[in-house]
Amino acid sequence: MSHLLNTNVETYKAIARDAHGKMQEYIASGRKPKSDGSEGWIISVDPERNSLKQAFVTIVFASIWLTAFLHLKIVRKNGAQKAKKHDRDFSYKKGLEILGCTEEAILDAVERLRKCRKELVHEKAFHDRGEIKIAEDEADNAYWLIVAIEKYFATASNPPIPD
Repeated sequence: MSHLLNTNVETYKAIARDAHGKMQEYIASGRKPKSDGSEGWIISVDPERNSLKQAFVTIVFASIWLTAFLHLKIVRKNGAQKAKKHDRDFSYKKGLEILGCTEEAILDAVERLRKCRKELVHEKAFHDRGEIKIAEDEADNAYWLIVAIEKYFATASNPPIPD
C-alpha cells in the first residue's frame, strides 16, 4: 500500500535554486568590462547587498532542503523508528554515510556547508574563526551540493524522491 507523503522538500530546493539564480544575476549586473579594453572587470558597489542577501537565502534553504532530503531517504531506507533514533545526533555527513554515500567531493562540500550554515544561522560576532568567507562562494557550494546529491542518489540505484 502506498502512502501519500506531504513534504516541502521540493519547495526548499526551489527557493535555494531561485535565490542562487538571483544572486548570480546581481553579481553579473554589477560587473562591467574595463572601459580601456584591458583584461579585467569593474565591479560596482551594491549598497543594498542584494547578492549577499540571496547568497544567505541559498545557504539556509539548501541546508533546510538537505535536512529534509536526508530524513526522507533515511526513513525510506531504514524506517521511521531508525530515522528517529538518529535524529538527536544527526549531521549531514552522518546522514549521507547512513545512505551509503562515499563520494569525497560531496562529503567535503557537506562539511563546508555545515560549518557555513552554523556560523550564519548562529552568528557569534565575538568568535573570530580566523578566516574570511565570501557568501557568494559558500552559496555556490551549497547549490552545487543540491545538484551533486540529487545526481548521486539518482545514479546510485536510489530513485529520487518524487515531487
